[in-house]
Amino acid sequence: MFSRRPRALGAGLVVAAVALLAGCGNAPELPTGPASQGQLLAAPTTTPAPTTTPTTTTVAPTTTTTPTTSPRAGTSRAPRTTTPKRTAVAAAAAATADPVAWRPAGGDEFGGGSLDAGSWSAYDSKGGFGHGLRKPEAVSQAGGLLTITAKAREGDGVSGGVRYAKGQLYGSYEFRARTDAGKGFSSAILLWPDSEKWPEDGELDIMEVPTPNRDIAHAFVHYAVGGVDNSVHGGLAGDYTKWHTFRMDWLPDRITWYVDGVKRFETTDKAVIPTTPMHPTIQLDQGPKDNWMDGPDESTPDEVRLQVDWFRISAAP
Repeated sequence: MFSRRPRALGAGLVVAAVALLAGCGNAPELPTGPASQGQLLAAPTTTPAPTTTPTTTTVAPTTTTTPTTSPRAGTSRAPRTTTPKRTAVAAAAAATADPVAWRPAGGDEFGGGSLDAGSWSAYDSKGGFGHGLRKPEAVSQAGGLLTITAKAREGDGVSGGVRYAKGQLYGSYEFRARTDAGKGFSSAILLWPDSEKWPEDGELDIMEVPTPNRDIAHAFVHYAVGGVDNSVHGGLAGDYTKWHTFRMDWLPDRITWYVDGVKRFETTDKAVIPTTPMHPTIQLDQGPKDNWMDGPDESTPDEVRLQVDWFRISAAP
């Protein structure tokens, strides 16, 4: 839920709640992609001080466990031979009746032997929250999967991320992903403003999974009030070391978040909905970050992976 202010792109480039957040650091000349930041609110019914109170609808509220008090265990990992169950994609699609006439507008099936450099740029910069480094070599593509591999014991830590080359105003964004268990790293798949103006132009977090055992996924809608970052938030408990499908629909009058084809969060408050073009980023960020995640320790596996099976972008009608 913490906003992420980009730092420097290198050579390559929803429980509903309102949270008042502080921005991070200054953005240098070239953007690197956002640094995933956030905390799960312990009191989802609390109404904070901001002058604008978003209207939200939450489906199936879930746990209010604070990520920073989650179990430290994080050494178990899905086998490297894990194969995506693509039949789940059809089931998820069938579970969602969509009245919007979306039209295909890009994305990637990750079927090639290497990252499509025409669509994605890998980060080459300081790591998320200023820890470790983001390196292009942390990003790989094989077997129909995009994989970002973090290594806690390589120097001060190495992780990575990629940004999509083309932004758009409004759309539907859907992908299938999983994250290895492991303390100190958080997967973050989001939409970041093309303008690089944060928090003024907002931020849409489609999947953030900071807990070591990957037991809750978060979605956030960031917006600014008087130049200060605020957000509305949804979360869903589950085992996110396994494959799940995430989707966010961004329209002028609503933002809706789905997990495995089921609506889990929605806001219809136009005051919080971004109104400038945004582009997707896929990141595996290194902690620590106050009230959000710890840093790596001796329990952290040598490698922690974020894997994405496919990413599909649709444009509004």
